[in-house]
Amino acid sequence: MLKRPLIIDCDPGIDDAECLMMVQGSGQFDIRGITAVHGNVPLDFTSKNALFLSKMYEMDCPVYKGAEKAFIQRLPRAEYVHGNNGLIGFEYELPEDAQFAEGHAWDFIWEEAVKQNGELEILAIGPLTNLAIAVMKHPELPKLVKNLVIMGGAAGNGNFGVYSEYNIAQDPHACEIVLQAGFPNFTMVDLNACHMVHLTREECEPLRNLPQTNRFAALCKRMLEFEDKNKEKLAEIGDGFLVSEDHYTCDPVAAAVLIDPEIAQYVEKYVFCDCAGEMTEGQTVIDWLGFAPFKNVKIPVAMDREKFKEIYFRCVKSYDREEC
Repeated sequence: MLKRPLIIDCDPGIDDAECLMMVQGSGQFDIRGITAVHGNVPLDFTSKNALFLSKMYEMDCPVYKGAEKAFIQRLPRAEYVHGNNGLIGFEYELPEDAQFAEGHAWDFIWEEAVKQNGELEILAIGPLTNLAIAVMKHPELPKLVKNLVIMGGAAGNGNFGVYSEYNIAQDPHACEIVLQAGFPNFTMVDLNACHMVHLTREECEPLRNLPQTNRFAALCKRMLEFEDKNKEKLAEIGDGFLVSEDHYTCDPVAAAVLIDPEIAQYVEKYVFCDCAGEMTEGQTVIDWLGFAPFKNVKIPVAMDREKFKEIYFRCVKSYDREEC
């Protein structure tokens, strides 16, 4: 099978770690590189986590550092969800051969798009600063990207503001640049879509009992333990987080849409990002009534939970290794 060339732009983040697990575990992609961006925690942590995860999942690809901060916004990070290091305190040591690639994330995105001659796909699951810089430097970039899938935005209520979703709120100006850049095949997996799928507590039991020979096991168990302990704290915060006994996660939903687009039903709409509203800054404003003269984004409006579960567990299974 000819694998699909892909760049993953991310801010690991525990759900980013799940997402990378799925993308690599699907076996569909030639992962050309990972580009790290500020987001869930500062870039020093997100980049190091991306490098670690690339080694843990045996991704044979370079890891580039990207933007340390948003264009204008300076907002709090999400340590209360992802822990101080972004991977909920999961301790690891980088192997000696783990080194960042030289150069900037945005330059690599452009160079790889040119190299892949219109076949490159991009999965962006953090703030869109790296991608926005690439677009500003190279306005012709969208024409060379076959498929762009982002996890970001909200069709309704937000989780980091009244209407703003976390990734977009961290850099709304970058989001607006990307939305208006003219990507021909652009899917926005928003917060509503992410809340349409989950794994029940009972379905998570096999994850709690993964054998040590599965490369995802230790991090997965830590994730579920942390999630159980943190639910009460998130309920007290009460700022848009979906608190449940079940396992809800966002970035893996974008991975599932990338892996199998038929997991969802979509509508095509015009979307822009509010960069100035007192209560609505970071809101992805969707033209539901069709007043705009064109449409720039596909939005999932229905998700197949059973298919998501099937994809998730199939990817987890791919990391099984025999006892030595």
